[in-house]
Amino acid sequence: MINTEGTPVYTEQEKAYWKSLAREYEAHLADMAKKHPTAAMLGVKTCVRCGQCCYTYVCIPRPEELPAVADYLHISVSELISKYMVADTEDCRTFFLRWAKHGEEDITGGRIPPIRTYDHGYCIFFDEKAGSCLIHPVRPQEARYVKCWKTGNGRDRSQWGMSGWTKDDIYRFIPDFDSHLPQGIGAD
Repeated sequence: MINTEGTPVYTEQEKAYWKSLAREYEAHLADMAKKHPTAAMLGVKTCVRCGQCCYTYVCIPRPEELPAVADYLHISVSELISKYMVADTEDCRTFFLRWAKHGEEDITGGRIPPIRTYDHGYCIFFDEKAGSCLIHPVRPQEARYVKCWKTGNGRDRSQWGMSGWTKDDIYRFIPDFDSHLPQGIGAD
């Protein structure tokens, strides 16, 4: 069910379902951290190219950052979105574009179905073998800001890419974007 503000209202069964997905995902991330220790875990004060940040927190570029990435890849912003990005939301009111994860290529260019929120995978621009970002020179501010070896780093929400998006920005990039979801658990 959707309330008058357009925000989903979940039954107790649906809430329990989403909480179980979140717990499973958190456990998976903890397992990944054991396999790929971060600089902080190793007591190092520089990036160790473990990829944990690119696995745990897929970047959300701000709208004004998209043209530089598209230029770097020698494609249009429209192609960047259709090949490498998904529309997502934190609150069902403001939508943003974020990099897809490896394995989400089948849904790029549109809204991520809620059931896919907890997909496992590195950022689509992370080269796991080389331990590097394929767009490093033009990576979003969010990626420049996060430094896992600094205590409390990453908590300032004003530095997060999603803070750069307004309710209308998504329509600049996807004019026919539909923010409504079909009904039911895991609508897709």
